[in-house]
Amino acid sequence: MMWIAWLLFVPICAAATARKVSPEASPNTRLMDNILSYMQEDASACDNYFEHACGKYAARHIDDPFTEITQMLDHRVNQKLVQLMAELHQGSQAPGFNESSVEAKVLRFYLNCRDAPQSSRGTEKYLRRAPPDEGLTWPQFSNRGTPWPEDQFKWLKTLGHLHRYGLSNVLVDVLVGPNFQNSSEFVLTLSMPSFKGEAHHLPSFVNTLATLRVMGVPSNSVKPIARKIRSLERAVLVLTESQDDDDSQFLSVDQLRRVTGQDWQGFVELVVGHSVSPDFRVQVENLPYLNALRRLMNSTDAQTLVHYIMTRFVLYLLEDTMDSNEPIECIKDVRRSMGLASNLVYKKRFLDPPGTLPQYTQQVMEVFEQLRRQFLLQIDENRLGLTGEQNRMIAMKARDIVVNIGNMPRGLDLRTFVSRHYADLVFPSADLDYSREHLKVLEFRTRKKMEQLNHPLPSADEYFYLADPDTAMSSSPYYLVNQNTIIVPHGSLQEPFFVPDSHGVFKYSLLGFVLAHELIHSVDTTGLLFDSHGNFHDVGPEILNSPRFEAGLQCMKRSKTPYLDERIADIAGLELAYSAYFQNTKDGNYSDFTNIPPQQIFFLNLAQFFCGDGDPNNFVDHDNDQMRLQQMLNGFAPFHRAFGCQSRFQSEKCQLW
Repeated sequence: MMWIAWLLFVPICAAATARKVSPEASPNTRLMDNILSYMQEDASACDNYFEHACGKYAARHIDDPFTEITQMLDHRVNQKLVQLMAELHQGSQAPGFNESSVEAKVLRFYLNCRDAPQSSRGTEKYLRRAPPDEGLTWPQFSNRGTPWPEDQFKWLKTLGHLHRYGLSNVLVDVLVGPNFQNSSEFVLTLSMPSFKGEAHHLPSFVNTLATLRVMGVPSNSVKPIARKIRSLERAVLVLTESQDDDDSQFLSVDQLRRVTGQDWQGFVELVVGHSVSPDFRVQVENLPYLNALRRLMNSTDAQTLVHYIMTRFVLYLLEDTMDSNEPIECIKDVRRSMGLASNLVYKKRFLDPPGTLPQYTQQVMEVFEQLRRQFLLQIDENRLGLTGEQNRMIAMKARDIVVNIGNMPRGLDLRTFVSRHYADLVFPSADLDYSREHLKVLEFRTRKKMEQLNHPLPSADEYFYLADPDTAMSSSPYYLVNQNTIIVPHGSLQEPFFVPDSHGVFKYSLLGFVLAHELIHSVDTTGLLFDSHGNFHDVGPEILNSPRFEAGLQCMKRSKTPYLDERIADIAGLELAYSAYFQNTKDGNYSDFTNIPPQQIFFLNLAQFFCGDGDPNNFVDHDNDQMRLQQMLNGFAPFHRAFGCQSRFQSEKCQLW
């Protein structure tokens, strides 16, 4: 068999030495040239496919500010938006510029980031503008010789005040989301905090000291306060581990007060921004934790509590900004804080030339509809031996999946909708002050999330996702389990991830794989718990406990991963994308741009999503890219056939759908 691998390998090696292709070349030629430029010709596809397909990635991108394809797409979006800001700034000098337009507001926030005095970014500026309570300052700002009035400090009230800027996951977590029993309504959920991720806990002792210093804490108090607040956080962490109760229940704020002895009605009123009745319902998770927290808070001195909350608040503020006045970093700030506005101005400037976005949308949807049809065929094959009811539930969910391109409402006039969304966000033109405007957009973002409590879930045509900051500035598609919706950001519609009018083998192996991956999330171990409307469904757990599904999961767990759902989506998504293309499409020939077999092109282009040179330890919520690529291809017969790999390279193929 090795001679087959050699014959298949020869044309690739020859092609990889070809000259660079100009931007004016055909889309297929450009994409093929890009693939070949990453390949390490002397690495065996069977021994180490990541090295074979991606071995030259690091050398090619040694001077670039990104480490993989989605970061590259983000960077290109950011560059385009910097260009747009320059155009808008020039246009704003002309008579007739609409100062109340969405473009003007985006420009104003961008200029605040880029041009505001560095002094306006100071931590003390933030803290003086966001005190712990009305009429109460943070301790370090008390008048000299006047003790800080500890008796006026109420920790739960301070958390409520700071939540207006989006602070959460400190002592108590606060979320707004669909009701899992009735997804047509939003509910307010109170639960214990999570300490997963660096942003969710205090930093090292040295960095905690540094944070206290920049907040203006007196130098002689820094070390003892650092020790006390770190000790408090450890105590809270112990509570979360000892009181981990998965049960959730709906309680009125008055019932919650009687159970825990805390003024939850006052807290909720601060969080939602208006008065509520004692009967206002909240979803409570981990009620025993809230009781244990009350006892811990009662035994902790006010100085320790206020410094802990203040430190976590400052760390949250620092995490929410790029902390730079460089244009490219300021655009990231804009995208993080004004996601819907950024999407609109990007679309209007770069995707609105006549026919552009409709053409892109049509081609993306053609790929997705083929993936959907193929998945419905797989459901009909019933590899898992499911009952008729179980199969119908899965098929209905697949049929109901919505693809939202650009995270924009589809059935409304976009400019009118976005203008109304930002109507009460106003930036003064007289002066520039970064901390003032940053706090303003934080308040605005939080207020919009809270407003969901007063409205039913929008229809699919009216829906857009109020994304968290990191998601808002990402170009990678993602699946929303409660809405049964796949969001495809505008940044995804860029080369080499998506090229209109390119050959189908390129579309299905990269964009198609990612769409298939997201589609499979609708039926992974989390997605199966919900029906197509985002409600808990009894059929899902039945499928999870079915013998063949459990066997497939056990197979995937043989190589340990904390991200099982991502592995399911990778492995099943690859099979779906490959079969959707090779079993159904009838593309023209390939000879006008390559002599490499289409099966090899598919896997080489698939690898583009995983090529990179980032630190393997820095991946979030996924295994590192090299491991993901390897796990996907293990035992996948079409891959082994394409590259002529001997049986010794083939392992057991894990299958679900």
